[in-house]
Amino acid sequence: MRRALPLAAAAALLAPAAALADVQQVLLPGPTPFPTASPPLVTVGAPPWATLTFKIHASTDQLVRAGVDVHGRVVSLRALQRLQLTGTGDYLIVVSAPVLDVRAAPGSQSEPGQRRGQILWSGFSSKRRLLASDAKLRPGPVRSFVPLRLSARREGERYELAVTNATTTGEIAFQGTGSPKELAALLDRTRQDSLAHRRLRPAYVKITGAISQRPRKAQIAAPLRVEGELRFPSAPSAARGGTLAGSTVHFSFVLGDRQPSTHRIEVTGGGEPKLHLEARPDAVVLGLKPPGGTRTWRDAVARRPLPAGPLLVRLIDTRMELVRSDQYEAFLSNPDPLGRDRTVYVYETAATSRAVAASAGSSSDGGPLTLLLALGGTVLAAGAALVAWAHS
Repeated sequence: MRRALPLAAAAALLAPAAALADVQQVLLPGPTPFPTASPPLVTVGAPPWATLTFKIHASTDQLVRAGVDVHGRVVSLRALQRLQLTGTGDYLIVVSAPVLDVRAAPGSQSEPGQRRGQILWSGFSSKRRLLASDAKLRPGPVRSFVPLRLSARREGERYELAVTNATTTGEIAFQGTGSPKELAALLDRTRQDSLAHRRLRPAYVKITGAISQRPRKAQIAAPLRVEGELRFPSAPSAARGGTLAGSTVHFSFVLGDRQPSTHRIEVTGGGEPKLHLEARPDAVVLGLKPPGGTRTWRDAVARRPLPAGPLLVRLIDTRMELVRSDQYEAFLSNPDPLGRDRTVYVYETAATSRAVAASAGSSSDGGPLTLLLALGGTVLAAGAALVAWAHS
């Protein structure tokens, strides 16, 4: 009897835990947290902070211009941010970034201030106020946070440009047993948000029995829609990975979303090209496409049994991809955590990339002067385009 009492007590203690563990509501990824600290950019010092009254909301449109050398390496960076405030009240905003110089962009209704690693805004908003900044950034600390990695090389008449999705990161994910019908409904809901380019809504999934961590991290990348062109001095004789039209090779593709993370463009002849490329965080389309030609995931599950395990993996992974895509929509921070953000990343051949490369490899006394002149030319070349975009 003395031995039975502890066993009975143990059973009584374990029974509620077992009942609670039978079915659990587990929070799915999205809309936050982001898997890495940046983007948005943060400085080494204090984190970005802002004071907005609850009556003021903010949205941002951003243009990030990366100048690249002949090898595809980023040698200059500029960020134009249009911060639209709606509502009435005082504001005090700090945007964190490794700033070399900042000025008001066309259309701005205020002048930005600058401190080490920060862009500053302070004032009063009456219903609506546009804060637009044009910032030159130090490329070194920022280079790893732009979404693409470019690699260009030439061997004789053959030129190759490799464009790689650089947003891939490993994330911890859980596994367990769910209901195929519920998982299908959650996949349909996630697909609707993705195709509408809406930020994910919080969602829970019911898991029966034990929940455990996957043995390996999920490799997650933001889908990126890329388009652009290579302009050659003379007409190339052939091109792969793009469409040849006269002396220009046009290209358009998506990196990620069940497609390769690297796209290569190979061109024969034509000389040394100038690059213009635009990249945008994109929706998850292929990863959320229902199987078997069905209209929805619910229809697919109703047509034939689908195992719950792979459905849960797809649901978690695609939601993490959408969170990662949303993260790259804000290169510079938005003081409103619920505000809308849109960012376009532009990669262009730096106007003086040859001079930069030559000065970097030269040991003459004129090297630093050549480099400064080269970077100055790059800034002037980008200025006109930034003004045009700000008025668009």
